[in-house]
Amino acid sequence: MTLRLEYDLVLAPSSHVDRIVATVRAGLLAHRTDSQVGIDMTYRTNRTQDDLRLSLSIDLELESFGMAERGSAGLVALLGGTSFRDPAIKSMTLSAFGFLGDDTFFPGPARGTSLLDGSASPAPWLSVPVPKTAARQAWDDVSRTLVRAGVQVITDLSLNVNDHELTTRAAAVAEETTADRPVTLFFNATSRLDYAVRLVEKIATTLQPQVPNVTIGIRLCPVAMGFSVFEYLRAWNVPIFAYTLTSYPSGRTSWSQSAYASMIHAMGGDVVNIGLLSVPALHSVTLYEAIMPLLSRRSGRRASLPALTGGVEPRVAYAYATAVSDPVLLHTMTPIFRGGLERRSIRKRVKALREAVEAGRRSLDVERLFAERNSSVRNWQELEEER
Repeated sequence: MTLRLEYDLVLAPSSHVDRIVATVRAGLLAHRTDSQVGIDMTYRTNRTQDDLRLSLSIDLELESFGMAERGSAGLVALLGGTSFRDPAIKSMTLSAFGFLGDDTFFPGPARGTSLLDGSASPAPWLSVPVPKTAARQAWDDVSRTLVRAGVQVITDLSLNVNDHELTTRAAAVAEETTADRPVTLFFNATSRLDYAVRLVEKIATTLQPQVPNVTIGIRLCPVAMGFSVFEYLRAWNVPIFAYTLTSYPSGRTSWSQSAYASMIHAMGGDVVNIGLLSVPALHSVTLYEAIMPLLSRRSGRRASLPALTGGVEPRVAYAYATAVSDPVLLHTMTPIFRGGLERRSIRKRVKALREAVEAGRRSLDVERLFAERNSSVRNWQELEEER
């Protein structure tokens, strides 16, 4: 299988490009397990007033770099541990990577976009994380209210939940879930290693069979837990909500958000939280560069489900629904609970988001709707004035 890497380098103006290309080649070849194998590289340059920009495209055969034996940890070591030491390199970014041909080394998502198959409501769907305090004080009331209001993905942010709490919290969600209103529930696994392993085993062997009408998964940060741990947990075929960074610093080479998202997609992230976005990001290529790798269905692989974040309120939800037609989640917490845990407040805020999404799907004039204080789309100030 061929791995395609794209690097963007900023060099000193007087740099010798051929020398830099040779440095990058030598750094990557240091990881090969077959000394007879080379790598294909092409490049282009762009000179500015202050520096020289070098864009590299590299193809290498993963079989020759021991990926079959090393797995995802080996890929991270290759991408993040490769050192390109040359004083002429000011900065270096892994801007993108992908696989050419059949991907047999990395599993991809267990469920991905199929998590919400059967939903009567088209995307974008709503995802709400429940804070630890809210979960501890009123899980049953809050979770049931969210499901009734139309939230499709709920995440319990609590740490180290015991077996009884896991069972009762899943049961509360299951009581409100119907065939045309599927719900996925994620429990937080970013904790001690022994807890994460016990949690995924509990879900796979006991909890999921008890609530077949709800999909149960885990939430984790691959950087905090480690990519080898991610790979082990993925082997249980339990859905994984992977929350990510805007970009991933790795030694002297940083990863773009798109490259990091591609990595999580390859390793098996069913839902991938895409950084901190804003409405202006919708009008740049940044958003699409980040989410398109997750929506790839090449080689028969399932697509991951992107979770778009960044203070999602009605205007933002409207903009997302207008601009993005692919299956995505709108992931928001603080706006939902700004009015406290009272049922009416939660229902009204979720309803406002859903109405904004519907208006966006139908391309209604949001400015006119707001100006007329139409019930179809409201902002938080209008909601708070009614309290």
